[in-house]
Amino acid sequence: MENEEEGLLILKRIITYLHHDLWIYMSDNSLESTLVDVGVECKVYPSEDPSKVIKAVKNVIDGLELVHEDDMVRARASLSIDALSKMKRQIQSRQVMDTFRRIMLENESEDGYLTWLYLNKQAAYAGSIVVCEDADESPLGPIKVTIRSRGMKVRRVIDWLTR
Repeated sequence: MENEEEGLLILKRIITYLHHDLWIYMSDNSLESTLVDVGVECKVYPSEDPSKVIKAVKNVIDGLELVHEDDMVRARASLSIDALSKMKRQIQSRQVMDTFRRIMLENESEDGYLTWLYLNKQAAYAGSIVVCEDADESPLGPIKVTIRSRGMKVRRVIDWLTR
């Protein structure tokens, strides 16, 4: 009985891995019409020019209408997954896919539909996407990016970004 239960557990793991690999090998075109809810927030310090902070965020994600209120720049929007193409290109060109993937998976919500990450604000202003493992790694505070998938698990979006 014990060997049978172990065998079923192993079989279940194999099926889970195979199912996950099927999503990985699907072409990017299969996601082109996918909508994701994207949220961005970033603190603007008194020493910073708000227009530069807005530029930093725009260097990361296309299509967001950013609002500067009080000491924060924020945006929330439902966008085509293509709005994340800048991030995808940077992740792939800088060969940091494993790091981005690990952090996004660590920050995946329990329901599997949301993930988030911190990006270095100064690097983003310069046109580079640098992930921060901790908010303190960005001296002027990070850009927090939240991605919520619609109708599919966020892991599929993470796969698209990092493969």
